[in-house]
Amino acid sequence: MIHSADAQREAIVDATVELLLREGAAGLNVKAIMAEAGVSRTAFYRRFDTAHDAVVAVLDRLLAHMVRTNDDWLAGAVIGTPDIVEPNLVHNGVVLAPYVPLMCAIVDAAGTDERLRRVWRERVIQERIDVAEAAIRRDQKAGALRATLDPAATAHALTLMDVALLLEIIGRRGGTPEEFGHIAAQIWIHTLFSDDRAAHS
Repeated sequence: MIHSADAQREAIVDATVELLLREGAAGLNVKAIMAEAGVSRTAFYRRFDTAHDAVVAVLDRLLAHMVRTNDDWLAGAVIGTPDIVEPNLVHNGVVLAPYVPLMCAIVDAAGTDERLRRVWRERVIQERIDVAEAAIRRDQKAGALRATLDPAATAHALTLMDVALLLEIIGRRGGTPEEFGHIAAQIWIHTLFSDDRAAHS
């Protein structure tokens, strides 16, 4: 039996990860987490109120790993020119690929919990939207992107598309970061660099 509070918490979070990956959201409940973690009901409820609170802790751990691993991208996302869009997206896919199965499981679990959906939107999606918007504004100011783009709306749309493609291609279909990058790049390039006159002809 695990005795220290920190060790119990870590065991519960580890168990939640294992259950999410092995059984998905359907297999997630307090009894299953307790059995997987080897902790008592009392120990679980001293650390978390519900199974979904344990999933939020998993998401916190996932984000800490993603930010550390993806620090270069988060610190200086570069759009620049059409020829670097695809390599940047492939790199992003490579960096995130180890986390995609768990991201898929969390998204599935969020379907049954509004609080978890909110945490996912605010702490995963919004952070990436903010980074993309800042990069679009910076590159517009430098004259590399069309001045007519709405940075906020464009960043929002491209980020949601990126995450959906990442989860579908790498997470659900077992595709590669290269496949993800190639498909996503076509949309990024058309959106960011197509000529306004061509769009209206």
